[in-house]
Amino acid sequence: MGCSKPEVRRLIVKARKRGYTMNEITEMFEVSRWTVWRWMKRAHHPGRESYRDKSRRPHIIHKKITLEVENAIIILRDSFSWGSQRIKVVLSSPPPYIRYFLETVLGTKWNPILLSRQSINNVLRKHRRNGFPPGGKREWKYFRAEHPNDMWQIDIKGPFTIDGKRMLALIITDDHSRFRISCTLFTSIKTQDVLTDLSRCFSLYGIPKKVLVDRGSQFKTTFKKWCKKKGIEVTYTPKRYPQAKGKVERDIRNFAEEFLVLGNVFDNHIDLLDEYNHWSNYDRFHLGINDYPANLYFSENVANVC
Repeated sequence: MGCSKPEVRRLIVKARKRGYTMNEITEMFEVSRWTVWRWMKRAHHPGRESYRDKSRRPHIIHKKITLEVENAIIILRDSFSWGSQRIKVVLSSPPPYIRYFLETVLGTKWNPILLSRQSINNVLRKHRRNGFPPGGKREWKYFRAEHPNDMWQIDIKGPFTIDGKRMLALIITDDHSRFRISCTLFTSIKTQDVLTDLSRCFSLYGIPKKVLVDRGSQFKTTFKKWCKKKGIEVTYTPKRYPQAKGKVERDIRNFAEEFLVLGNVFDNHIDLLDEYNHWSNYDRFHLGINDYPANLYFSENVANVC
């Protein structure tokens, strides 16, 4: 017979008080001497509650979401209008300039912390910042190139204003790994600018088998002939169907929501572009591939890089 129930523990104490020896009690209830001693020690507290298990809840609970973490979440939300997923990524692996920003505003050293999106949403709701739980499962018609450099997606973002200047961005993204091949700023973009930037990328990462572009003026006859000489197949997206180049469209959105918004806080934030691109490729976990883009790109593309 075990002693897991309060009734049994009461009988052990009662038997001891009636004069039964320790050995007799241990044999009668099949318990250890230490068990008898423990319940005798607690028997001086009157009432049935004395024989129940005590709560194992710690006296001091160290909360993961401290006031400092709450403030960091609200600062990122108010400064950049980021959602829960982007805040989660930045809190766990912040770029150096975001770390500097948090430490300057909070007035203390920032230690990266990994939180769930739901925890961040709870903080946003608590402070009335319109945080909502992630939506339900959505079905997508998904396509992905089989290997790195099988296909690059190319698009142009802009015009937008950065540090008071009208700029455009030429963004090139690897379809397989989501690795950002290039993100270059221009005051205007012509076909020759695209070809020059592609040549630079070829020297760094090799030549892709295919490029996916829209029907913009920069990607017409001259561009197609140039690619043909390089042995690159050019594929055009259907009209009014930007989903066909969804990877680069998503990358452009990241660029807008993670980099362009820095102008709300930093002066001359154009100087942070290289640092941002490196962080995006090497330190920002990408849910679409469940990995870091550089890990996936270089692990299967060593030959091309060398």
